[in-house]
Amino acid sequence: MNITMMKGDKFRNGKIQYTVIEFASSRFENIAILKRHTYCPYVVARDITKKPDGTYTWAWAHYFNSLGNAYADFEERLLRLI
Repeated sequence: MNITMMKGDKFRNGKIQYTVIEFASSRFENIAILKRHTYCPYVVARDITKKPDGTYTWAWAHYFNSLGNAYADFEERLLRLI
């Protein structure tokens, strides 16, 4: 399922709230930087899909303490997505 997210969108998975910092997609894949208020607050997630119960899942993710490191990872992986 192809989804679209906008910067600033918020969603909850269980007790954790995520905020979309960046999102990009191609025809079959997507990648995002998400922020959460827990340990390792920045998440670079790939292939995000929405489940029937309204929560989201992703194929894999990398977790960062630094937004700069998350952006570096996102940009590197975005080049492979395009």
